[in-house]
Amino acid sequence: MSKAAIAYLTQSLSRLAGGLSESARCLAQSVHSGGVMSVTVIGLKDERAELDKALWTPLPIQTYPFLGPRSLGYSPQLAAGLAATEYDAVHLHGLWTYTSVAAWQWARRTSRPYVVSPHGMLEPWALSRSAIRKRIASHLYQGRCLRGAACVHATSMMEARNIRLAGYDNLIALIPNGVELPKAISLHEPRKQNEPRRALFLSRIHPKKGLLNLVEAWHIIRPVGWELLIVGPDEDGHLERVKAAVRARALEQQISFPGEVWGEEKTRLYCGSNLFVLPSFSENFGLVIAEALSCGVPVITTRATPWQELAERGCGWWIETGVEPLVAALEEAFALPAASLSAMGARGSTLVEDRYSWGPIGQAMTRVYEWILGRRSRPDCVIDSEPRAPKSSGTSPCHPQ
Repeated sequence: MSKAAIAYLTQSLSRLAGGLSESARCLAQSVHSGGVMSVTVIGLKDERAELDKALWTPLPIQTYPFLGPRSLGYSPQLAAGLAATEYDAVHLHGLWTYTSVAAWQWARRTSRPYVVSPHGMLEPWALSRSAIRKRIASHLYQGRCLRGAACVHATSMMEARNIRLAGYDNLIALIPNGVELPKAISLHEPRKQNEPRRALFLSRIHPKKGLLNLVEAWHIIRPVGWELLIVGPDEDGHLERVKAAVRARALEQQISFPGEVWGEEKTRLYCGSNLFVLPSFSENFGLVIAEALSCGVPVITTRATPWQELAERGCGWWIETGVEPLVAALEEAFALPAASLSAMGARGSTLVEDRYSWGPIGQAMTRVYEWILGRRSRPDCVIDSEPRAPKSSGTSPCHPQ
């Protein structure tokens, strides 16, 4: 049987898309490396697209210019490029942009199937942002695109439930995101005796990440012998608001903003930290949580993320959103000796290696593609009703906790 040709369609294939770009890239590379599917990536040109093309090696890349605001990504050339090649299926990553229109029109013209990965864009918190614009977009094109998908890809049971709550009854492929395991454990560098222990936030600096709650919690505790690094790209000017909160509480000596980091520098930062904190209001998966765990760092995050395994596996804290629960978790973490935090991190590293490595995840998605193309029966990870917790924890990437 010949290889099937799959087009990965995304508004941005550069680092400007944050976790969406990274998870789409790793999934595409994993599927492609399995040898059953041939993956081509199609996206829009932005200021980093050419610089970041190399990250997608060995996948062929097609980028197209867009007209008007980047948030819409209107690109007739992208639609024409998609139509010019006879793909067997399309996998759309992300919502609310012209790529959704292009995917739906392609399917209508060819009568071929497509998969949609919302990447958290149907979560209640996300839908409440720019709600009027999204209701209009849903009426004009996005609802039609989602309802026409052969299946919708959810990375957790939480996201699957929220897809149902948003009004979509498609079959759902329940497959988690993965994480690239650190290539060199030697990146762990011993901290000097007089250095403070480090708590790390690493993600987009965006209102949904809960950074103002984190600054307030840090202000209440003012932990001795700890520093907090807030790392990541600014979005919507939120960085200045967070810095203003730090200045207003005179926390400049404890909280710093190193900017953006990538690649090995990012891994070194994880590995040099004692604690990772992501106090988000909404995450469909939370790739940075998996990255931190893979580097042996215990995690504090909220119940707005699908990471109850932190508590179940003893590798972190899974708390309610808000300042008070964050204060309680931070105080507990700060009171632990470094060896106890390291032991929690080691359990987290084992968890990620067991359940969130990309190889099995790529195989699971390949089975989904084979199913929508009529090459095999429906895989177990594709569900048609309210998802429920598995009876055993297992290691199958088709059954994320």
